[in-house]
Amino acid sequence: MFRSAVIATLALTLALGGCKKKDGAEHVADLFAEAYFEHADQEKAKEYTALGATVMLDEELRAVEKIRKEGYTPSDGALGDIRVHRGPSSTRDQRIRFPYEVVVRNEGMENVRDADVELAQIQGAWKVVRVGVKQRAQ
Repeated sequence: MFRSAVIATLALTLALGGCKKKDGAEHVADLFAEAYFEHADQEKAKEYTALGATVMLDEELRAVEKIRKEGYTPSDGALGDIRVHRGPSSTRDQRIRFPYEVVVRNEGMENVRDADVELAQIQGAWKVVRVGVKQRAQ
């Protein structure tokens, strides 16, 4: 009986320890990357941002406001086959940074960008606070 309880407790501990937090920095970064890079949906991506990243997305939304009012949606702007790959995280002060490789394949052409997504805890929740994207040299 005691042995069964120990094994059950160990199994439960391992199972729970292996689960990723749904509100952890990595999860929030991935949700942002999916919305922003894969779907070009600034409005959805904005849900995961604060500070400078929110300002950046507000500016982008203002820039596309006219065509959005005419019925254009993020899915209309599909750029082809988009693949996003997250690299290992690093820390800077109280922030966590995730590098992403964004590969867009369209009509036989491949475009690769390197993105740097930085998160901080804002009022107890992880939020994307800075996004940098650079075209990779060919």
